[in-house]
Amino acid sequence: MSAQEAGRDKLNIDNMYLCGSQFRRVSLKGVEISDSHLTSAVFRDVSAVALVFDDANLTDARFENVNLSNASINNANLKGLAITNANVTGMSVNGIPLEDMMAAYEAATSRG
Repeated sequence: MSAQEAGRDKLNIDNMYLCGSQFRRVSLKGVEISDSHLTSAVFRDVSAVALVFDDANLTDARFENVNLSNASINNANLKGLAITNANVTGMSVNGIPLEDMMAAYEAATSRG
């Protein structure tokens, strides 16, 4: 097999510690990871279009240089969430456009 060819195989891993493992140039399309610990895992240069997190604890997670366009968050605890240096055009919270909330806040604070 040449260096340019990718091998093809399927793994079924159950009840296994893979701490410290590294995956590079790997396609995990359609993979399901359940009842697993990804504490301190790092994902770099990853295409995760249509990725789904369900019943996940993302406490202290960091998302940097990510594209979340058309993503959705439902039934989430966002206590202490900080968003900085972000394009929030079209973003809404409970159906209310964020631009409207920011405009109302600015109007209320400029009167004071």
